[in-house]
Amino acid sequence: MSNALKTLMQELGNQKKMYHQKMLSVEGEETLFYRSFQVYDLTMDISLLLIPEFYYAATLGGVLLGLDLNEIQPFNIDFTWRTPTLDEWLKGVNVVIEKTTPDYAVPLEDFVKLNIKPEYQQQIMQEMISKGYYGISRYDYAYYDPAAVREFLRNTIQLMFKKHAPTIQKKTEILSLAKSLNILEDLARELHDRMSMIMSSHVEYFILDYGILDVSILSDDTVPFINFDGEVTEAKVDTMADMQYGFILDVSLLDYGFLMPDEDIYEHSETPYLDSVDDKLGKFKARFSLTPMALSNYVRGDEAVDYTKCERTLVWGELTSLRYIMEHEAEALLAHEAPSLNMFDRRKYITAVLQLMGHLGKRHEWGYNIYKAMKDEELKNYWLEYWGNMGLDKTLLTKLYDHIKGFLPKIVKRKIELGRKMRMERLGLPLE
Repeated sequence: MSNALKTLMQELGNQKKMYHQKMLSVEGEETLFYRSFQVYDLTMDISLLLIPEFYYAATLGGVLLGLDLNEIQPFNIDFTWRTPTLDEWLKGVNVVIEKTTPDYAVPLEDFVKLNIKPEYQQQIMQEMISKGYYGISRYDYAYYDPAAVREFLRNTIQLMFKKHAPTIQKKTEILSLAKSLNILEDLARELHDRMSMIMSSHVEYFILDYGILDVSILSDDTVPFINFDGEVTEAKVDTMADMQYGFILDVSLLDYGFLMPDEDIYEHSETPYLDSVDDKLGKFKARFSLTPMALSNYVRGDEAVDYTKCERTLVWGELTSLRYIMEHEAEALLAHEAPSLNMFDRRKYITAVLQLMGHLGKRHEWGYNIYKAMKDEELKNYWLEYWGNMGLDKTLLTKLYDHIKGFLPKIVKRKIELGRKMRMERLGLPLE
């Protein structure tokens, strides 16, 4: 056994032990429990800001692009929980959390009927962008949706805001995806700016049913936001619907917006859409106390005592080893192709390789299905374009991509299987 491999195995063993102590041991779970009390108030304050922002921003893809609300993430995602059965509890299950689709995530036509004032419903349905059919639809008033393009429209740009990345990084990633998928750059720009406007208005401009008392600013009818070019600009709006669907001068792409009336087009009495924000916040607040149990889930008593017997620790160790494999392969090629690279630049290329593995291997769907839906050539073009624009050499990136593409699918498949196999077994569910 080489000294390097021996050192790596020892380091991985130490990491597994520390992971177990912090997350899965009796003391670790107790620490997580007390920590959840410490951060409770701060978490509730943050959720009051972030959840409505992502909720309302997600909806703009509905009326604006003709997408059903039950397919827009994270609008269509909610969670329920239950206590485990005796058999599940004996297998180390603390709490069972399941993903559900909320009642208010409905087809677009139903959404309009339930939430838009009757006098505006017909006009919106008639003028809405619709799915295009070759040889039938008007080219500039329909969208054509290969799987990856549809993923881009329904959740990907919103994910960029979730990451809280700098504007230049968001712009680079959005443009790289748009270019590789042949999406109109102006459409990507408009989606970004509308989302930025909705996020900004939450605290910078008070809007009924969206603003927060003592937080949102009472100002004139303009909202400041950071546009696609990283510049602070302003737009004249009156309501939430204006920002989501309205035609806004110098922001809206022609035919991608409605000329809005002065009054709000949303019903404000018993409106499922507006009322559901409170429902989403309430459910999150009720679930937060389950966090310590969820983080240390699927650990039996004997596993909590000894990390070498803990299946979750072993799974975490194998997932970490997969990352080490990718790093090693990238290191080996860089040592051969670019031996003069300093350690900082070398790490940038390794990070690029790990990003590829991470994006393809995410088990949760929000914003990442696009990378799985892309064809190999589209994924490669996006990856080269993005990291090339971040300052890395495209020739060297191409060599890295061609080197890892042969075994990357197997590693990604194993990563996904590891992430779900134990849960399915502990809950007695069949492996698909």
